[in-house]
Amino acid sequence: MKKLIFFLVIFLFLATAGNVSAHQPRIIYLQSGDVKINNPEISQAFYDELKGQPRDYFIDSSKDFDLYINLLVPNPENKDSRYFADVFDSQDKKIFSLDGNSFAWQEFYEPFGRDYYLKGPELDEKLPAGKYKIEVFSKNNSGKYVLAVGKTESFDALSILNIYWQLPLLKISFFKTSVLQFFLTPFGIGGVAAIGALLIFLALIYYLVGLIKGIVRHNMAKTLLLTSNGMQMKNEIIKLLQKPAYDVTVAFITTAAKPEENLDYLKKDWNIMRDELGFNVEEVDIDGKTESEVMKLLELKDIIFVEGGNTFYLLKSMRECNFEKVIRKLLKWGKVYIGASAGSIVAGKTIKTAGWKNGDKNMVGLKNLKGLNLVGFDIFVHYQPENAETIKQQIKNPRKRAKKLKILTDGQAILVQGREVALIGEGEAVIV
Repeated sequence: MKKLIFFLVIFLFLATAGNVSAHQPRIIYLQSGDVKINNPEISQAFYDELKGQPRDYFIDSSKDFDLYINLLVPNPENKDSRYFADVFDSQDKKIFSLDGNSFAWQEFYEPFGRDYYLKGPELDEKLPAGKYKIEVFSKNNSGKYVLAVGKTESFDALSILNIYWQLPLLKISFFKTSVLQFFLTPFGIGGVAAIGALLIFLALIYYLVGLIKGIVRHNMAKTLLLTSNGMQMKNEIIKLLQKPAYDVTVAFITTAAKPEENLDYLKKDWNIMRDELGFNVEEVDIDGKTESEVMKLLELKDIIFVEGGNTFYLLKSMRECNFEKVIRKLLKWGKVYIGASAGSIVAGKTIKTAGWKNGDKNMVGLKNLKGLNLVGFDIFVHYQPENAETIKQQIKNPRKRAKKLKILTDGQAILVQGREVALIGEGEAVIV
């Protein structure tokens, strides 16, 4: 990612810079003492201000190199000053001099930074490996100047990043011009273009990541068995087991049954699980629990069995403990969700079917009927032929009924494994 951004900036810089020559800026007027010049053949510009004494630059090269130096002053900020430079070898012997007084300084415009200079004397010599000192001075050793060194233009990642804070700083404090001029320089134009391109790129990545996450969630190896009549589908439940029944642990969620008077159906399912199949069953009521409490109750169970009852009461309790977040995490871990009647309905996109005709009473005043959305359809349970007309009235378009609704008799269930959705049990799929 970092390399991609770097190459994007480089590309945009080169595209906007054209044939403009460019120095790597070196801000030294804010520091005191001697200056070390690394890589003297690389094009660099040292921005400095003399404050009562000369400035010494040192070069230590292990190989022969081309020494190019040029003195400039910012115009009009310091147009009347003239500067000198002496070059000394390792024996402190003067070997070259640049005389600012005898040279005809010329106006010079640098398109790279959109800056105006007076260009002074320059030196271009081949030197053997060794240590050298360049001393820059003026008659009163004061004022701003620029020492340009090297001819080879080279920009690595760090030098490019440095430019984006150095050039605006130079505009404000060295050249005393508006920082807005920076955005008209090749680097400024390239930077704005790079930021724009980067934002578009990140937006595209964000969209693709969201799309991929959605596909992964949809393809995730989740297992749900959504029944109409609970443990009547015990044979199908046994097929889902990956270990002996006596090792299977079940969280038997009874919350939906709390408003019901007749609990014979609940006792029947409980007895089949515990006594007939030999599961290790623990009754769980999620009503009034927190998300962390529910997670703690369910995380070590193999099967999350959500018993039937009043669908509206069940969904309200689920929302209060953030059950949807808990169960989605558990499904990722390989837990099996089994719903019975209301426990199946809440797994759908909505629970609207629960209130059709003589269905459950909305005793809790639930207005938002969105379900857990664990499957991409609604579920109608306990189907009898006389229910067909009610279903047609609720969903008048036959295509929408087929796409948005799964209808279950008491001898049927929907098995969901990853992306696969199958109707199992007795008889054919009900189509109305």
